[in-house]
Amino acid sequence: MKKTKKKTALLVSTLVISMLFSGCGKKKETTEAETTTSAIDIKPVATMDGDAEDISILSREGYIISDLTGEWIDEKYENMKPFCIMINNISDAMPQSGISQAAITYEILVEGGITRFLCVFDHYDDIEKLGPIRSARVPHVQLAKMFDGFYAHYGWSPSAQEMIESDPSIASLNGIVLGEIMYYRSDDKPAPHNVFTNSELIASGIEYKGYDYKHSDNYEKMFSFNTKDKPLENGEPGKKVCTAFSDSRTPTFEYNEADGRYYRYQYGDKQIDAVTGEQLSYKNVIIMMVEYTTDEEGYYHFVSWRDSNLYAYYFTDGQYVKVNWKMVNGVPKYFYEDGTELRLNPGNTFVTVFDYTIPAAIVIE
Repeated sequence: MKKTKKKTALLVSTLVISMLFSGCGKKKETTEAETTTSAIDIKPVATMDGDAEDISILSREGYIISDLTGEWIDEKYENMKPFCIMINNISDAMPQSGISQAAITYEILVEGGITRFLCVFDHYDDIEKLGPIRSARVPHVQLAKMFDGFYAHYGWSPSAQEMIESDPSIASLNGIVLGEIMYYRSDDKPAPHNVFTNSELIASGIEYKGYDYKHSDNYEKMFSFNTKDKPLENGEPGKKVCTAFSDSRTPTFEYNEADGRYYRYQYGDKQIDAVTGEQLSYKNVIIMMVEYTTDEEGYYHFVSWRDSNLYAYYFTDGQYVKVNWKMVNGVPKYFYEDGTELRLNPGNTFVTVFDYTIPAAIVIE
């Protein structure tokens, strides 16, 4: 892989930060520039909350609890690799299709201040239309590997190509190789924003590549969950949060008291799933502070997944808490200051992977 160089900490000037605020609003903005709240003394916990009142519901005939949502899913999906896919997220790609079905969605910088999603599905045999799909980038490849999942993409950056071709454990489903076996182009969007797939084609691509659906023996679960919805202890009000990647990229989540979900807005409007016609919404929102770096041309973004004791914000039920994150057995996990692992409320999750050098570009109301 090409040698990377550290991104300059003062990447964004005071003037640009002011512009970012104008896109997010004027309420409470974060100002912490530290990389940690305290040293983490990890206290292991079970994957699910083991309160006595909940033990009786931890077994349900014909079902298992999803590693990705903490919700019940059919037992036929037990120990099955998730499906991870690279989703276009620029204005020309709107509205996207099928992404509301994802268990977890990551938003990560790629280049020029734009972002792409990695959508992660715990089951994928009921997808009508999914896309538009774009090329691989290194952070997305790394995450797909952490999930021990299939990784669907159409093309790749040079750095991502080098990573994928040098690591046989990455279950790549590249449209450049698979073409019409797994992907198709629609006529409702211009290229390159018109590549899609569906459940039947996904199965064809996996079969063509000869991949095993079962998790590898060293698979490590990334998240822990409560068995039922629980309010945060010592949470602060967090009913709206904006993450200003740039002056033109200011996506926002707004909490709806009626259903307890965070609804997503970007490009000045609701973000809609074209298949359902409904606005994207999430039970959990995480803003994960990371160190971004670039390649020698300063073009392709990387994420330093490292034991740096960086922090994150976790939003649920209209409140938020600040937590630490740390790599444990090759995957990022989240911890309170006392070392207790964070348990998410059951449901889908959106993770914003954000540049730790510009914490003031996060505005919480």
